Amino acid sequence: MSAWLFTRLDWIIAWRHLRMGDERPVWVMPLIIGAIYLMLVGGGMAWYASTLDVGVGPEVMGGGYEVPGTDMGPTPLQQYYGAFGGLTLVIGLMALVFGLLSFFFNLLPTIITMSVLLGCMALVVVLSLMSGLEGDLRDKILNQKAHIRVSRADGRPFPDYLPLADAIAQVPEVAGASPYLEGEIMVRSGLNRQGAILTGILPDRHTTVTNLPSLVREGDYAYLDDPAAIPDPDPLAVIDDKPWRLRHLEGIKGKPGKSEGKSDEAGAKGESPAGKLPKGDPLGALPRLGKDPLLLGPSEDTGDDGGWEDPAVEIPKLRDEGVLPPPPPSDDGASDDAANDDQEDEWAADGWEDPEVEIPKLRQEGVLPPAPDGGDEADDGGEGESSPPRDEPREPKDELGSLVDDADVVLEPVLVGRELSMELSVGVGAQVQLITPVGRLTPAGRIPGQLWTKVAAVFFSGMYEYDRKNVYAPLRTVQKFLLVGDRVTGIEIKLHDIEAVDAGKAAVSAVVSAQGRDDEIIVEDWRDLNRNLFSAMFLEKVAMFIALLFVVLVASFGILASNLMSVMEKAKEIAILKAMGTRDAGILRVFIAEGLCVGILGSFGGIAMGLGLCWALDRFGLPLNENVYYIEKLPVVVNPVEVALVGVAALIIVCFSSLYPALVASRLRPVDGLRQAD
Repeated sequence: MSAWLFTRLDWIIAWRHLRMGDERPVWVMPLIIGAIYLMLVGGGMAWYASTLDVGVGPEVMGGGYEVPGTDMGPTPLQQYYGAFGGLTLVIGLMALVFGLLSFFFNLLPTIITMSVLLGCMALVVVLSLMSGLEGDLRDKILNQKAHIRVSRADGRPFPDYLPLADAIAQVPEVAGASPYLEGEIMVRSGLNRQGAILTGILPDRHTTVTNLPSLVREGDYAYLDDPAAIPDPDPLAVIDDKPWRLRHLEGIKGKPGKSEGKSDEAGAKGESPAGKLPKGDPLGALPRLGKDPLLLGPSEDTGDDGGWEDPAVEIPKLRDEGVLPPPPPSDDGASDDAANDDQEDEWAADGWEDPEVEIPKLRQEGVLPPAPDGGDEADDGGEGESSPPRDEPREPKDELGSLVDDADVVLEPVLVGRELSMELSVGVGAQVQLITPVGRLTPAGRIPGQLWTKVAAVFFSGMYEYDRKNVYAPLRTVQKFLLVGDRVTGIEIKLHDIEAVDAGKAAVSAVVSAQGRDDEIIVEDWRDLNRNLFSAMFLEKVAMFIALLFVVLVASFGILASNLMSVMEKAKEIAILKAMGTRDAGILRVFIAEGLCVGILGSFGGIAMGLGLCWALDRFGLPLNENVYYIEKLPVVVNPVEVALVGVAALIIVCFSSLYPALVASRLRPVDGLRQAD
């Protein structure tokens, strides 16, 4: 064991062997002077970039006019000087380090030390950047999503959620608990349509589990509780400021042969092509079916009577033609016929109700207008429906809706992401249609549920998928729209301390078990919900670590070759030392110490330069286009464990690369050494 304990003499011999002699190459001093010059030039360009005026942005004055402001990022001139200044500074620093190493060491140890230094520096910088991206992604996820989710294992909605949410909110580790309901829908505007995920929330309770109110960039989160306060949109903004993702629509605009009455594949009848919008009306291409946005009504452009046909008259005709199924069996003797029982069960499973029985009930309740005998429907404007009084709250219906012309009608509010608003070319106050695949069974067959809503706010979370897919609406509206009753998909939970997620998860699981619902409900934290994403990032980090570690491995081969050449050159000296009584262990320690000198200097120097570069990136940053990369600058997070792992891995590789030449030197016989010297 004592053979591996290095003495002071071992380090001195190794250090003197690596040292440059009295005569140094002529290019060393010019290289050092040139490196200092590059550093001064780079630092000067970076300083000059910091003294330039920042970009100007719009400031709105009275009357709606815009004047230059000072709320934008760096100008192109600042980015030019900053980027070239930083690049020149880094190049000058590298040249200075190489020149200083060449001033003290031989050329071969200098190159090997520089290789180890660059490998360790690259490892530290890349791992810190990937840790920063992972942390930035985690923060963006937790800003909009809760820390823990309680839901059914099969994903189906469940009832009796408020008592469970209240019980979870009483846990000391929990900051808030809010129920939610999710469903896949399609959002449709006058220009485009896009699939999305509709989430029903309780606005007051949802603020205790997410930072969604702070992510709102346009509008107001409070409009979810007060939809009547949503302002009207600017009709010119949609047409004049079309987003770049919809530039392809400009080619469609103005093409002949496209009538406004022609429908597309998925649009409703009467929809015009997306590019042909009436001037001053960005949503004019959408169908206008009636004044009530939440009820199914006849079209306004089908005639004086609105195209209304009495169901009590038309249904028997359709049954005679075979378009509609026969009426369900009556109670008298129906149970004796097995075929009738099966048919009745099938109708019940499909939600079928006999129109001949239900229509008189709906007319008595005032939901449907009376039969068209004598023009009773004319008083209703030919719309074929009786609208409820305007001073009464409207309940969202499940049937097909239409664009609203009546200003007194209060539409249900929705929150959309910035990317989705750009895709649909809508802003605050614009009307959008929600379409769900949850069908409604009508006498004309099964139709998708549709609902007209109004954009209350536009949020920006920094996550492209969230800003493009997520739509928020009041929970009661979503429950009626998706036909799930008083049920929710799950309960979102926020903890006081995100680092103590394991303790919080255990506490929530205990509450669920105490409620006797642990057999149907599972508890998952944010790591479980995003396991695929963060597992992929972890594997990517491991792959980058292994790939960049090969840089140090290549440098270790240089150490091996250098030490082998030293053994061959110093064969005579090794033979003399052994003849004087030096043991094999002493020769072994000297050559291992020589390799460790290069490895320690390269690894610690590389770690120091990597940490300095990480500080510079974190302090000054590398500006990026936020609209493209969703981040303003590269995030940097230095993990001490990862830095220590880089240093240990580099030292282990260097030590093993020095071991073989040291063993060759220790086993060299004095006679062989003197013979090789001759």
